[in-house]
Amino acid sequence: MNFGFLRIKSTRIRILLFFLCFTCHFQLQAKQIQFSLVPDREDIIQYEIELWKTEELGEEIPFRVLANPGPISLFIPDGYEFFRIRAIAKRKVRGFWTEMYKVALFGKKPKPITKPIAKIPVKTDVLVPIESREGKPELFLTTNQITIVPTSVEKKIRIQYRINGGPWQSTTSPLLNFSKDGNYRLEYKVTNELGISDGMQVWEFKVDTKPPITTISFLDPPFQKKGTTFISSKNGLLLHSSDEGSGLSNIRYRTSCGDDQVSDYNVWLESSWMEILSGCDKNILLEISAVDRLGNEEVPKQIIIQTQKKAK
Repeated sequence: MNFGFLRIKSTRIRILLFFLCFTCHFQLQAKQIQFSLVPDREDIIQYEIELWKTEELGEEIPFRVLANPGPISLFIPDGYEFFRIRAIAKRKVRGFWTEMYKVALFGKKPKPITKPIAKIPVKTDVLVPIESREGKPELFLTTNQITIVPTSVEKKIRIQYRINGGPWQSTTSPLLNFSKDGNYRLEYKVTNELGISDGMQVWEFKVDTKPPITTISFLDPPFQKKGTTFISSKNGLLLHSSDEGSGLSNIRYRTSCGDDQVSDYNVWLESSWMEILSGCDKNILLEISAVDRLGNEEVPKQIIIQTQKKAK
């Protein structure tokens, strides 16, 4: 029976002394974790909790605790580092175990980690679907040229086509250029020497060749003197990128500290600016560029930060 998923909320951890519920004749250090067990089915009447010292389930006997739905204070004896939970329904029907929770990390929000961005892959499809702001898929052209190549092996064929409702054109192998951004409707049909056509084909797509545009500004107006801007760690850096075509994918950055080599590109996060300033006590070169969802890359904007030595 597939049940037993639950929502756990309102977590906090503290250290205290506690006598365990099973028979013991000495005190143990225990961690208390507080959260709520919220049933996802009406017939769930209880929960079973297993405490483990390691993640190797076959090498030890766990310590088991029963708890009712609702708020719970779970006391974990010293040495037990993991726990898992499963629901118990009426007639003692048991659900599946949850994943193993690590006591030391339970309830803590993980710190975001910047990861290097891989090189943007080259799209080989002529048309790729990308969701619009309204959530609807739209086709975007990945090249500025389209060649209509008939699948028929017959030599005497004729191709008729038109773009955006314009006049019909006739040729044997058209090479169509789409250098301007915008919406396009391409209609074409292939006819052999007997006048037999494979039917009208219609492509509706968009062309996006322009990269995003990023504006850079400092929070709290910094001090300026003779064209030089002076900032401190309190002056946050605000980035705003916009893209009118396929939409913004991400803002990325790379840095160099002093004479070090330039780093790999990383995704810009809210914490990136403070990490850059705190991670280098030399002159810093910061390059920032945005990428849209079609792979168009902005020319990197550079910020040079010259560290001022404090007077002794």
